[in-house]
Amino acid sequence: MVLKRIFYFLLAISFFNFHSCQLKPNKSEIESVFESIPDSLLISKVKYAKGFDLYELDKIRKLVLYQPELRENIIATFYIADSLTLSNYYTESENLIVVNQDNVAVFSATQLNAFERLDLLDKVKGISEAKYIISKTIKHKLEKKEIVELATNADLFIEKVITVNPSLIFYSPYRFTNPHPLDAAGIPLIPFYDYFENEPLGRAEWIKFTAVFFDYDDLADSLFNYIEEQYIGYKTLTDDTLIRPTVFSDKYFNGQWYVPGGQSYIAALFKDAGADYLWKDDIHSSSFPLDYEVVYSKAYNADFWRIVGSYGDEPSYEALGSENGLYTNFMAFKDKNVIWCDARKTAYFEKSPLEPHLVLADLIFAFHPELLPAHKPQYYHILK
Repeated sequence: MVLKRIFYFLLAISFFNFHSCQLKPNKSEIESVFESIPDSLLISKVKYAKGFDLYELDKIRKLVLYQPELRENIIATFYIADSLTLSNYYTESENLIVVNQDNVAVFSATQLNAFERLDLLDKVKGISEAKYIISKTIKHKLEKKEIVELATNADLFIEKVITVNPSLIFYSPYRFTNPHPLDAAGIPLIPFYDYFENEPLGRAEWIKFTAVFFDYDDLADSLFNYIEEQYIGYKTLTDDTLIRPTVFSDKYFNGQWYVPGGQSYIAALFKDAGADYLWKDDIHSSSFPLDYEVVYSKAYNADFWRIVGSYGDEPSYEALGSENGLYTNFMAFKDKNVIWCDARKTAYFEKSPLEPHLVLADLIFAFHPELLPAHKPQYYHILK
């Protein structure tokens, strides 16, 4: 009788353990919501960007981030919803994010601009690289200590991070295999790398990425739809342009001339603006180094030369020639066809990724002024 009881006890334990495994699968239950839908019916809300996809089912957003230039590699997947919705699922997972956090850190100037456009700056309590921020609103918040600088390019202020204790940290990763110094802090780290997008509308679409964490999807969609409409409208102006002036870009620096690749963001803008980029057939998606002689042999007779001035650069032909006497040999310099952007004055690196339509309009006005005779440049202008 005793053996019989032990047998039934062990059998019950086995039955309980079996069903416990069934009730607690290795995967989070929230993942199964999306896995139950055929891929053909699961449509991303992203149209142009290659770095992420965004899906929505049952008030849950699934955000998938891909490694740049290697889309088959998924860097991270986040499931974002309100706390009530998440409470209905098995929540022992690090990739579940409660929507609309009110204490976040943002280590990307471009994304800070997205927060400002979405009227979400009140959520931001920490930033990095404060001396390079141009936004007057953010500078004012820094002065009032409503926002704290938590990092520079070289240093991460760990004690300040611990004091602010943000619920999320948005950052721009430059190495995807190295662990982040804040991994051990237990704060969810959200990688943001719009700068890898090679299509202007793809880069602008990252405003949807920012918005999803705060339930501002509708506003982001509205803002992006306007950007898309304006950009396509400007691009259409050059579709039938027969005369396409030649153009090259950037400057000689530290013994090399870093030329935007033929598959790059800049190359796409030149093409859409009705110009003939001299390295359009190159296969690189980012800038690559060339010797001065190589650039000169190909670009000495180009119609236009595009430059984004560094902080402190004086925008004049005299200053450009004084910087490097070799520049005066280019026909674009001699003909005064340098297309110049003052990075600090225009907040180019902060604002332009979310205003590709204005950048495009500026370039069209430079290459084909007859197409936009009343245009007032916002970023680029012909250097006088």
